[in-house]
Amino acid sequence: MGKKEKTISRVAEALDLPLDAISNTPRIELIGREKVICENFRGIIDYNENSFKINTLSGIIKIDGDELLISSITDEEVCVTGNIVRVEFI
Repeated sequence: MGKKEKTISRVAEALDLPLDAISNTPRIELIGREKVICENFRGIIDYNENSFKINTLSGIIKIDGDELLISSITDEEVCVTGNIVRVEFI
């Protein structure tokens, strides 16, 4: 973590705010094995029905599974549904 990220982290802690609220840190929400919501993403790198790669400021998030599809996408978040097997940073 760089100096800027440490400063942002300290400010968030001092103000008792979630880190993702004051920075572009990705926020990943996993709902069961059926849905992944990723906020603060920068773009989709690659996708097919078995794998998604999502670009974020913290790195690439890879979602593996079966019958995966984008159920919704906005400027701020992407929602992937299907049979989720794995979510990892690569």
